[in-house]
Amino acid sequence: MALLILAAFLVSGAAKAEPAVETLRFAVMRNGEQIGSNTIELRRNGAETTVHMVTHIQVKIAFLTVYRFDQTETERWVDGHLVALEAATDDNGTPHRVAAASSKNKITVNADGKVTEVAGTTIPASYWNPALLGKTVALNPQDGAIVPVAVTDRGEDRLMVQGRAKRTHHYVIRTTFPQDVWYDEDRQLVRVELKGSDGSTIQYQPG
Repeated sequence: MALLILAAFLVSGAAKAEPAVETLRFAVMRNGEQIGSNTIELRRNGAETTVHMVTHIQVKIAFLTVYRFDQTETERWVDGHLVALEAATDDNGTPHRVAAASSKNKITVNADGKVTEVAGTTIPASYWNPALLGKTVALNPQDGAIVPVAVTDRGEDRLMVQGRAKRTHHYVIRTTFPQDVWYDEDRQLVRVELKGSDGSTIQYQPG
């Protein structure tokens, strides 16, 4: 009996230790044509959440690559507070590396070798996190800059998401440039739309 109880305890403990993983996948579209992908993996384990994001974008014209963007980013959160961030970006040949760590109500940011300190309540300008809607400044994970945040509430909207009509809430979030962002009733990101520098329409849509 004791062995059975011990075995049950070990199995139960192993099950509890297994983190919950949720993956969001987006196709990056330019004027209706796919040019890349964005994957967001959220791993929750008790009070801790780890978010890993990968973005690949490649724009071609007549078989010639005219723009490329690659980024990997990892955020670690505890009880809703950012404790660490690491991001590596290649913006069309221009590399950036950003690392941030929280300590004593402040966040130390190392952006391409330049170290600064920001308020401990600062969060990344990452649209997976609806907490960004309540901020007036945020950390740009691409280059480590602190950018202003302005939010306009566009109200409820219905979107076709993977062939199904879905009730969403629409916001315009302006950081370095405006982006339209939609969250579903569970406050999960379902779409991002913005204008490219050439006037093209860029969409992140589930796929």
